[in-house]
Amino acid sequence: MVLPTVQTAKTQFVTTKDNIKLAYRYIGIETGVPLLLLQHFRATIDHWDPLLVNILSLTRPIILFDNAGIGHSTGEVDENFVAMGDHVIEFLSLINVKEVDIFGFSLGGIIAPFVKLNGPKGLVRKLILAGMGPTAGKGVEPGMADPNVQKYATVGEVQEEAETSGEERLKYLSEGLQDGGAGMMALITAMVKGGDVANRAEGSYDRLGELDGPVLVANGYEDIMVPTVNSFVMSQKIPNAFLLVYPGAGHGFCFQYPEHFAKQVVDFLDEWN
Repeated sequence: MVLPTVQTAKTQFVTTKDNIKLAYRYIGIETGVPLLLLQHFRATIDHWDPLLVNILSLTRPIILFDNAGIGHSTGEVDENFVAMGDHVIEFLSLINVKEVDIFGFSLGGIIAPFVKLNGPKGLVRKLILAGMGPTAGKGVEPGMADPNVQKYATVGEVQEEAETSGEERLKYLSEGLQDGGAGMMALITAMVKGGDVANRAEGSYDRLGELDGPVLVANGYEDIMVPTVNSFVMSQKIPNAFLLVYPGAGHGFCFQYPEHFAKQVVDFLDEWN
């Protein structure tokens, strides 16, 4: 039997109680605890690295997922991480998944803890949190402090320049979102809320000690999008966390070292306790 891959898997849909069509793809073998992959800021199920995902799919079922308003899913983008996590919980219920591992990258890694914290007991077995940190709290450094990173990662000060028009950049930043600029602004609103200590009570920082299962926290040594120190802070607050830092790498370390990282993920899911 030929296994579905990143390149060949068909997009499927389920409909939520609010009539939102959530898109997903099943990849890999059919047996074992599935691994749900949650994407980064502005990314969709079309943007996963095939090499990384296809290696993982040789050992377990893989589920790629577009949250509300993103990619192939309908609806509006949520403006806070808790609501994003709630959509993941509802999605897993709709596809009848009773136990799951979650690999969240960047924004996906911020959402993933809320799925375990707020979902049914026993739903999430293990977490892999890559290229991210907790929401606002002591020791957490703000992300995207470099102005050059801010310029290309957000909509701030969109202006016409020699290499591209402001309109083209806004279109580029909004790509993959059902409602374009409004969806992007909703994502940014969620990021701003999560980074504001005034909203600490709604964040994950003070609840990280409740993550009772094994958690793999991973990042590149020089992440300027989400400072690497935040991964260390997170690992210190989670009772059973393992911290993995890749040398000579930044925010996208898992795509720079796909084969090595895939092996670590498989070992973590199968053997680390």
